[in-house]
Amino acid sequence: MSDPYVEHGAAYAAHNAVAPYNALYERPALLELAGDVAGLDVLDLGCGPGVTTAALVGRGARVTGVDGSAPLVAHAQGLSDAAFVVHDLAAPLPFPPTTFDLVVSGLVLHYLPDWSAVLGEVARVLRPGGRLVASVHHPLTDVDIPSLEPHGTYLESYRVADTWRLGDEDVVVRFFHHPLGAMTAWIAGAGLALTDLVEPRPQAVMAERDPEAYARLTARPAFLLLAARRVG
Repeated sequence: MSDPYVEHGAAYAAHNAVAPYNALYERPALLELAGDVAGLDVLDLGCGPGVTTAALVGRGARVTGVDGSAPLVAHAQGLSDAAFVVHDLAAPLPFPPTTFDLVVSGLVLHYLPDWSAVLGEVARVLRPGGRLVASVHHPLTDVDIPSLEPHGTYLESYRVADTWRLGDEDVVVRFFHHPLGAMTAWIAGAGLALTDLVEPRPQAVMAERDPEAYARLTARPAFLLLAARRVG
């Protein structure tokens, strides 16, 4: 199965930098939940085109970005002096234990059919008391996406196929719906203690730049933010 983030990396990078759902909604909320990162060793897990990575560097963090798309990592390298690694998140992370104070993962985990392995790796590379801050598709919203493929009900995990407009092309993007109970069970199973569940609100400026999106997102969230702390 083709990977749209490899085949359409440049178009996605351009889209991600300015799209209201990213620039005026998910990314600001993720950075707010991350809090003060100055002086911290941070892993940007699934860093994509590196916009969040650059923001973390700008806030004083020492950041390593990891992503499976070489084109997106190449773009990210032009935005900041963070360290970057091209790496498939289905494989163990290439870092020693207790390397990071914080793991940030923006709109990544819903591409995985099961979070157990990757969250186990997150717990391994976090220092005691270290945090995970992640954003994912909101499970109550993505269940209503008119998938191109048959799927199950809310309480099941299943693949969703959606169509996005990237540049001049319609691109099929596949990800997974997971119910909230599955997400929290995976977090606890990895030895992480859930500390926050946030349903973000769009920034006020979106009301001027994209009033339709602002109206949708103030009525119903598109994304869910989770924060957890390593136990022990």
